[in-house]
Amino acid sequence: MEDAKRLRHAYLITAHSKKAQLLNLIQLLDDPQNDLYLHIDKKAQGFSEEELREAAQQSQMHFVPRLDARWGSETFIDAILSLIRLASEEEHAFYHLLSGVDLPLKPQAEIRAYFDAHAGEEFVSFERETAKPHVIEGRIARWHVRRPVNPLLKKFNRRLSPLFDLVQQKLGVNRIKNAPVVFQKGGVWFSITHALARYAVEQMPRYRAYYRHSSCADEIWLQTLVANSPFMERRAYMGWDDEMAATMRYVDWSGGGASPRTLTSADYEMLVTCGMLFARKFDDAVDANVIKKISEHIRAQAK
Repeated sequence: MEDAKRLRHAYLITAHSKKAQLLNLIQLLDDPQNDLYLHIDKKAQGFSEEELREAAQQSQMHFVPRLDARWGSETFIDAILSLIRLASEEEHAFYHLLSGVDLPLKPQAEIRAYFDAHAGEEFVSFERETAKPHVIEGRIARWHVRRPVNPLLKKFNRRLSPLFDLVQQKLGVNRIKNAPVVFQKGGVWFSITHALARYAVEQMPRYRAYYRHSSCADEIWLQTLVANSPFMERRAYMGWDDEMAATMRYVDWSGGGASPRTLTSADYEMLVTCGMLFARKFDDAVDANVIKKISEHIRAQAK
């Protein structure tokens, strides 16, 4: 625990839009004991490194090369790995992956104290004890076309992708049929130790080929690495299907869609009393007030 107290924390942030929210997030994370590592999506417009650096007066800020990390693409995994690789060149107590539309729910001193008390544990979520085979196969065993950005091409892609998948099923395409790996699935966002960060960097070349032309393997890659390693026994939460308990992030999947529900002012009281350390996701075009209230609450607590 003493080592964890001395070491700085690394925040790994991926952003593709919502510059104002990202600037606010940086300010909330800005602390002498933090290092910030940013990946700005290559398609994002109007993001200035100079402006972002100015938002962090106390933290050291680093940028990784910008990739075209489209939703559900394998390139998003590469973006995350690039953040881990750069950050773990220097040992940190924990590596926290956040998106630019997330928020902390506690002051930095409280967040560090929590992780001090859980030094050596891994905050990675798993959906089930054994991942559903048809989900794993659907995402990485068959070939997927990269999602286009153009609206017209998106429309064609939505119609043709199910047909392409059906044809592959009929032909018996299964790229992972003989893979000597137990594949797992869970939430994208995590807080991991230096040991696991370095392990991920070193071991990922063995796994990367499985995720070529995949779909939403960002929910598979880290869980698979952990499931095939001794780190499985170092999880902070040893249960299943509880992303909040496993990662200390409040996420509401009650909408049943591919993305969590956008949090609003109606959630404010619950968010500041729920005991979680982080929450996602927020959208200032939907409800800017809840972002403002949580930010003010954190700053008041930090005084």
